[in-house]
Amino acid sequence: MSIPKSVIEQLENCEVTYQVIELSEFNHANKIAESLGDEADNLLRTVALNNSAGDFVAVLSHFSLLDMRALSVQKGCEYAVSSSKRKSELSKEAHLLSFPPIGELCKAKLIVDSSVLEMSEAIIESGNPRVLIKLQQSEIAKLFADAEVLSFAASKERLYAGRNKDGNEVDVSFTPIRLKQRVNETFDLPAMPEIAQDIMKLRVDPSADATKLAQIVKRDPSLAAQVISWASSPYYGYQGKVDSIETAIARVLGFELVMNLALGISIGKSLKVPMDGPLGVREFWKQAIYSASLSEKLCRTMPVKQRPERGLIYLSGLLHNFGHLLLGHIFPPQFNLVNTTILANPQIAVEDIEHYVLGVTHEEIGAWLMTNWHMPDELIVAVQHHHQEQFWSKHAVYSNIVLIANRLLKRLGIGDATDTQLPQSTLDLLAIDEENAESALRDIELESETLDIMANQLVA
Repeated sequence: MSIPKSVIEQLENCEVTYQVIELSEFNHANKIAESLGDEADNLLRTVALNNSAGDFVAVLSHFSLLDMRALSVQKGCEYAVSSSKRKSELSKEAHLLSFPPIGELCKAKLIVDSSVLEMSEAIIESGNPRVLIKLQQSEIAKLFADAEVLSFAASKERLYAGRNKDGNEVDVSFTPIRLKQRVNETFDLPAMPEIAQDIMKLRVDPSADATKLAQIVKRDPSLAAQVISWASSPYYGYQGKVDSIETAIARVLGFELVMNLALGISIGKSLKVPMDGPLGVREFWKQAIYSASLSEKLCRTMPVKQRPERGLIYLSGLLHNFGHLLLGHIFPPQFNLVNTTILANPQIAVEDIEHYVLGVTHEEIGAWLMTNWHMPDELIVAVQHHHQEQFWSKHAVYSNIVLIANRLLKRLGIGDATDTQLPQSTLDLLAIDEENAESALRDIELESETLDIMANQLVA
């Protein structure tokens, strides 16, 4: 294994001396960091950016957060994160398989965080994905002598300031925005949609039946069409013709599922949120549909006596990330900033980015509104705790199933989970075998075409 010749030549031109670190295999950046052990804090990463002036490449510590707001304030303009394809195009050497942050090999201007120049050692990519380059402090200065130096990175200490080891908020006086306070004070809070209100009343109506539910669903033609379309899909395996809402309820989906499905759709579609971005409507509904479907399958693998209510499990999977929609509806500028920051920092958990940027997470704000709307306690728990594997309470089965579902879906590149490992303690509490959980995921993969259609119907 060797460093590409063009990289060696440029290091020599800069009179930079270096050491070589050979990797046993090519890995994702997070895996590379793990393989470095005690030296992981020295690893640098690059992020391709652009604005009206052209392309840029930011260089910072792998574990630091690229603070898009700080960068924009210092430069007096807004930056966007470039695609991975665009980043590869910024290398002058098309044959390189990784991105060494060397000015002469880059078509864009390098922007280096000031903390990099203070590091005693730094490790950078070499152009060969199985080889890294280690530099001492004096050599770091030589390598970035012509780069622009700014302060735009938040270290791990800053990123997690005010949060304890479990990720819970302990002091948010440092945060730039007290979003909770603004939510409490605003007059623009969305009211629960009328159809959702009527469904909530139906939940506690002892005389509730398929006819009454069908009457509510029929009042919204698009909702009625979606219920019939879903009942007709191969996913539910009904062989007959679904010619009415009553048929969809009585013969295919069941009263509880249709009631919770209609509730989730009517609530989710009541908010105005940008279409694109990692937290946009497209991604929201895709994760929602996959998570709801997988959560329901996981529920079926549990012992019969321990299974929670099927409809509420589906609703929990469907609306657990509802806080994203609420943020986008009430605070579009902050929502856009969070989206951009997520794109620039894929290695950092979404809720940690939200807390750093906003002072509140989507779990907190979503649960706040669900409580305000008097939604079922089971759903509120799922919304508020679906990222907490150590959480346990009366209704924790709902958040725990969603947690397992989301970690499985991350293996398919879907959703905002940062870990793909299934915590054994959570599996034990749910009495779900890991092999059965993985089998449920394989079933979801086989049904992905239908699930994508269902998700796209909600986006339209």
